Amino acid sequence: MTLRKKLALVSGLITLVTVGVLAISAYLIASHELRSQVDDSLKSRAATIVREIDRALERTDFFGRQRVPLGPTLLQPEFDAVTQVIDANGAILASLGPSELAVTGADLELAASNVGFAGRFANAEVGDKAYRIYTLSLPAGGAIQLGKDITDIEDARGGMRTWLIIIGLIGIAVAATVGWLVARRTTRPIEELASSADEIARTQNTSDPIDIQAGGEIGNLVTSFNTMLVALGRSLAQQKQLVQDASHELRTPLTSLRANAELLERPDLPADTRRDIVNDIRAEVDELTALSSELSALASDQSSSENASAVQLDDALNDLVERAQRRSGRDIRLHVDNAATVEIRPNQFDRAMSNLIDNALKFSPQSTPVEVFVRGTRVEVHDSGPGISPEDRPFVFDRFYRAPATRAMPGSGLGLAIVKQFADIHGAHTLVGASGTGGAMVGLELAPAAARGDGGHPVGSE
Repeated sequence: MTLRKKLALVSGLITLVTVGVLAISAYLIASHELRSQVDDSLKSRAATIVREIDRALERTDFFGRQRVPLGPTLLQPEFDAVTQVIDANGAILASLGPSELAVTGADLELAASNVGFAGRFANAEVGDKAYRIYTLSLPAGGAIQLGKDITDIEDARGGMRTWLIIIGLIGIAVAATVGWLVARRTTRPIEELASSADEIARTQNTSDPIDIQAGGEIGNLVTSFNTMLVALGRSLAQQKQLVQDASHELRTPLTSLRANAELLERPDLPADTRRDIVNDIRAEVDELTALSSELSALASDQSSSENASAVQLDDALNDLVERAQRRSGRDIRLHVDNAATVEIRPNQFDRAMSNLIDNALKFSPQSTPVEVFVRGTRVEVHDSGPGISPEDRPFVFDRFYRAPATRAMPGSGLGLAIVKQFADIHGAHTLVGASGTGGAMVGLELAPAAARGDGGHPVGSE
């Protein structure tokens, strides 16, 4: 069932319940008031008769000498009322009015009870008319029956029921129609949005925003979709650029491997040359392996592969520097000044800092140390190499970027891009500049643990 039909159905059901409750309440209240007026009039006439009986009982010869002691009182019925007297056996002693009331078993039981002035109400059909009957027992036995023609009242109640049903059905129909129109107007932007999403999925075109005029929550939803399209378009463009750059970077080592493999096929190749070619092939394979690993790191979702945890910065770097020294055999010095506690993903941090240290080792002379400085949440790696020119600094963290002075050196151009990815995930800032020895300074300004949000995501990061 569509949302439009659901809204129309809900509107109709709400109206049905509301109109039904109001109609039933109005009918019951009106019926009660009409019946109460009839009952009050019958009780009033009965009270008049009871007073006459009380005065008659004060005379000792009431039952013995007067044949019709209540004659004047009984002769006061209304034109649409019946008054009759029955004895203890149910025989009608007197009856005044347009009709004669039937005596039921309940009336006989009341007439024979001798309890005195106990009454009951009942409805009865007399001929083609409806009567409301009030039966009142007499102290010495017998009872008085007072009847009121309520045919007009019953007709009015029947008409009221009919009109309430008609009005209710009309109200339900109107409410369902209005609900359908409102639902149609409400769901039209959603249907257009769904259609636009299907079109985007079919054409893979994320460059054109969704143009739907809507306000409120639906307008916010359209805005969110357009924001998502922008992010998706940016991601697709980055993936396309990554594939193009990777294809370009892979072409060189693959071409070299092919050329070396063709040289190895020559039977007259000297042994020394063959050994050099094998070493070149091994180096090219190693470079391809490193490039593949770095491409995999850049393409994977690093933010969801590991949970963040609070780490003391100097402890993390102390272990990292010791491992780098053992691996490279070079002099790497760690300087710590008031190291802070940061919330990071340890394995990703190790990968980023290892890339910074490896870059410094690659460009620094063998005789010079690589220095790592920790100041609060700031980590800097200094080398004594040729440095990074001011015009190259804005681009060193781009994928596959190689400064003109370093293009002849080994490397994929992805090491600093991985550092930039780590910074983006953790809400950190990348640093690049000159070291005190004229080389390069590359580092990170991390966010302190207190400034990060729940779940290990930095405050303000996406």
